[in-house]
Amino acid sequence: MKGSTKFILFNYTISILIVLSGSVMVWAQAPETAEIAFMSKRDGNAEIYSMNADGSEQVNLTMHPAEDYDPVWSPDGKQILFSSNRGKGVFDLYVMDADGANVQKVFANSKYRRYPDWSPDGKKIVYAQGEPRLAKLLFGFRFVPSTELTLYIATINGGSVEKLTDGSNPSWSSDGQEIAFEVRGRKDLPLGIFDLQTHTKKTLLSREMPRIVEPSWSPGGDKIAFAEIDGGFNAQGFLAVRRSTIYVVNRNGTGLHQITEDEEKFASDPTWSPEGNTIIYSKVSGGRQLYKTDVKNGNAIQLTHEGSNSWPDWFNPTNLSVSPSVKSLTTMWGKLKQN
Repeated sequence: MKGSTKFILFNYTISILIVLSGSVMVWAQAPETAEIAFMSKRDGNAEIYSMNADGSEQVNLTMHPAEDYDPVWSPDGKQILFSSNRGKGVFDLYVMDADGANVQKVFANSKYRRYPDWSPDGKKIVYAQGEPRLAKLLFGFRFVPSTELTLYIATINGGSVEKLTDGSNPSWSSDGQEIAFEVRGRKDLPLGIFDLQTHTKKTLLSREMPRIVEPSWSPGGDKIAFAEIDGGFNAQGFLAVRRSTIYVVNRNGTGLHQITEDEEKFASDPTWSPEGNTIIYSKVSGGRQLYKTDVKNGNAIQLTHEGSNSWPDWFNPTNLSVSPSVKSLTTMWGKLKQN
């Protein structure tokens, strides 16, 4: 009798998982091989693309007339968070399945929101927010200058919003305790570190490199990649860059290491491979193209060859930790049935 009761409970549980409101539940699937999400303007419009880690099979995921930027994989690889101006022309945050399906707006209210990143557990996001009324025309679209942005944290469903500090381009550490970001200001842009436990912030390399942008925390949490720039702010508050170079530094500010060569005049958008041994970045080369290079030995390999491409983010399913799934749930209940 006990075995029969468990079998009924097992069937009922699986039915709940599969059937919702009389329709078949479709589960979002993570890529089975390593993939890179990135923004491309190869058709004249900013779209989110994906490609294999070697640059092959480049696919347009968004295919939308709006401008789509800032893609970032969820930790489990099932979703991509990105910014888009598809809602009344104001940039805000959206999430879609890894294959581009099921696009959903994150927040019910509308604000200017960009540059998102996920928490390591996938439950929260950090992003930069600004007032739409402060947006200024750039490249034919309205953007809020980084000098007017503030960092916030929210749950992935757009709830429990918490203000952090003035800044932009946040990157969440792999241990979930700190966020690297661009400190807001018109004179200097030091590399900021916000401690989520104490709600305090500090700066790194403020004397050596007063203008640092686009920080990216390594998967191991011990290093930060960034772009160091030579340039200044124009009258609208946007950066006018004469040169940018990719560097890596230890978490405590030591061990500064240059990644791109000086002749690579405009190198930016660094992001790490999940293994932490390779960095993808963009540079101007017949348009802005994506490259990947070994952190220790260099040897850059070009991944894209058409249009303008930037904001890469790398996902590899082999780096996922083991977690419960529908398959394991079925196995568990099956074993209970046999007892």
